[in-house]
Amino acid sequence: MKLSVHPYFLTFHRPFVLAHGTRKGTQLAILKLEHEGITAYGEASLPPYYPETLASVTEWVMKQQDSVADLLKVNPFLHQDLIPYDSAHPAASAALQSLVLNWYAKANNLRLEELFDLAPAHPGLTLTFTKTDYDYLIEKLKTAQDFTHMKLKLTGDSDDLEFVQAIRKRTELPFCIDFNQGYPRKEKAILMIQDLMKMGCELMEQPLNAQDHEGHHWLKQRLEIPIIADESIRTYEDLLEYHEAYSGVNVKLMKCGGLFQGKRMLEFKSTDTSRPFLNVLGCMSESSLGVGTASVIAPLTSLADLDAPYLNSNDPFEGFQIHSGKIEREKEITLKKCVLLDS
Repeated sequence: MKLSVHPYFLTFHRPFVLAHGTRKGTQLAILKLEHEGITAYGEASLPPYYPETLASVTEWVMKQQDSVADLLKVNPFLHQDLIPYDSAHPAASAALQSLVLNWYAKANNLRLEELFDLAPAHPGLTLTFTKTDYDYLIEKLKTAQDFTHMKLKLTGDSDDLEFVQAIRKRTELPFCIDFNQGYPRKEKAILMIQDLMKMGCELMEQPLNAQDHEGHHWLKQRLEIPIIADESIRTYEDLLEYHEAYSGVNVKLMKCGGLFQGKRMLEFKSTDTSRPFLNVLGCMSESSLGVGTASVIAPLTSLADLDAPYLNSNDPFEGFQIHSGKIEREKEITLKKCVLLDS
């Protein structure tokens, strides 16, 4: 068995503008497993606002070699407790779990989704727009024709409404808003949200600081629009503790630690029966490998944000796409022949 970790910098088509800054791409750690003539991959996305780094992923993953060797002798779906997981290393954990599951599926000539055996479903699919897309709206809206919704990234600045209005003049495609913690005060946030609701916004994600559960609950009590947690809820344990403050959660493998953990979160039912609890499946800045792996559990949600490959200019993998409002995933997500991974 040979296990290795390779750096890869994923570059955006255009700089990505969020409330906490602008960046041109995201560092990935790509895991590679070679065993019995079969090669499989896993992926960790490492945005700068989360603590994991290429060095921390590499160090943690390489310490798991003995556990991985043992897992390759069994069915990991029957021995989930043996798969290494560390809440302090969720992206690394997700990458390693994906690596093992992808290897097992390939070794048994199966599609990964066959092993999860979920009923077929077609969730709504969002395409992300940021303010750097403003001068490229015609091009971006052509891409959006294959999606069912837009996700507009706002920043809490004075030009937020202007940006939304410019897009609404050009399309009637349903839209959601992601603030990425853009508003420091709930009293200011509620005024903006009310204006956005008048424009047809269907969902509001993470308007306040990640730790402000009380403020989000205050908004939830006063607004009919769903108030969704992203940075506020990362793991299943967070979900149990804080779900009552929100109308739903954006579940991401890089936050929760892997497909099994993500599936558990998407299957969660809130004890608050006054309104439906909306579990969204999302992604970080990831390649077709990370997003394609996550898409296996997409049937468990009514809305999925799996558009990362459409935002990047140098995707090293292929085998995942969104077409006519549906996810199309090849039997295997493969490394492009033109890509050489650095050591």
